[in-house]
Amino acid sequence: MCGIVGIYNFDNSKISKNELKKFNNSLTHRGPDAEGYYFNKIETLGFGHRRLSIIDTTSEANQPMSYDNDRYTIVFNGEIYNFIELKSELINLGFKFKTTGDTEVILASYIAWGENCQLKFNGMWAFAIWDSLKKKIFISRDRFGVKPIYYLINNNYLYFASELKAFMHIKKENIPDFKYSNFIYSSKDHSNNSYEVTEETFLNNVKELNPGHQLIIDTSSQCTQKKWWSTIDNLIEIPKNYNDQLDHFKTLFFNSCKLRMRSDVKIATSLSGGIDSSSIVATIN
Repeated sequence: MCGIVGIYNFDNSKISKNELKKFNNSLTHRGPDAEGYYFNKIETLGFGHRRLSIIDTTSEANQPMSYDNDRYTIVFNGEIYNFIELKSELINLGFKFKTTGDTEVILASYIAWGENCQLKFNGMWAFAIWDSLKKKIFISRDRFGVKPIYYLINNNYLYFASELKAFMHIKKENIPDFKYSNFIYSSKDHSNNSYEVTEETFLNNVKELNPGHQLIIDTSSQCTQKKWWSTIDNLIEIPKNYNDQLDHFKTLFFNSCKLRMRSDVKIATSLSGGIDSSSIVATIN
């Protein structure tokens, strides 16, 4: 788990470095291992990152991370489980890498395949990539919304962060009001043991990027949202024979466990006591 934040001033005013630092450090609990910052040349855009090191724990893999002569810069929270396979594919395409982690693979994948890189990722993520040449930000959230991302945008500025409470640490005049109607509705919704996917939050004008969605924001504050993933359109063919179904499930299950064991730190699991978590631990063992 890492924490990411970003500020983009559309009116060309410079970002307060102190504001970005407070914004970023409100997420220290998400990433105690390192903090980092990036500003574009005219300081109208800034990214912040709090890191929890899991893959490639060296400082080379710290974020924000830049690629292609600093044209592209990323802040990323999550894990791309198939990054080794993607890295091999990208090396065959001529890409070179300085780190052994998955963050650099995301950047190279975006350069190689554009927004279609999302379809190649097996993982959980929320990331933002700044293209300093085209002057646009690309924000992506994983298929099922495992990793969170929230944003506040108007004609003057954009803020994004991994958690809602981070928005309490931006400039006082920009802190969003509490939206009581949404809070009451959400409380009733959760009390009924139901869950509705919605971009609305209980902070006024702060939206949650829905699972399987992306955002593109340019210098004119133009924000384009798109749904890049639909499970119903990507269903796999299930074998008709029961034994073949068992074999197919076992292959998928074992492969999923194996991919998630890629780590440069010690691995731990949490047992709920059910057959699912017990099966995971037994498979890993």
